[in-house]
Amino acid sequence: MSEERWLGLVIRSETDQPHEWPFIAWTIRNRLLSGRYGNSYEAVILSKKQFSHFNQFESLLGDHTRLMEAALNTYAGDMNGWRENDYDDAVACGADVMGAPRWRAPFGVDVMHYYSPVSMKPPGNRPPWLRSARRTFTPEGVDPSRFVFAAGVP
Repeated sequence: MSEERWLGLVIRSETDQPHEWPFIAWTIRNRLLSGRYGNSYEAVILSKKQFSHFNQFESLLGDHTRLMEAALNTYAGDMNGWRENDYDDAVACGADVMGAPRWRAPFGVDVMHYYSPVSMKPPGNRPPWLRSARRTFTPEGVDPSRFVFAAGVP
């Protein structure tokens, strides 16, 4: 499985809104550049308790082929409900971010976390790491009820 396909899968599993994909992809790229979460996109994505969709597949971590198949099938029910070309478009978005010069990033390298207020359970809950963030924000064009990004989380 290519790094682009891993990145495409995670950004699509995090949001079905294509205009939000680059922000997710840049956050993941920042994690890779930091070295704190692994040395490949796959390792970053499969880091324990980092991306909610992948947490359920912890028992498959040794078998990446089965994990990827399970992630695709379980998330989308064999991709039912995904718009035509969604995954391919997400992969293309991820590849674009992977190959982009750093100056194209919408935020600094210290932005390595985000959460979705509408997805938190129970509603109104906030991730514990948020208390230690130096700065939180929502990029222009993104609904703040859908995503909040954080810089400087130790």
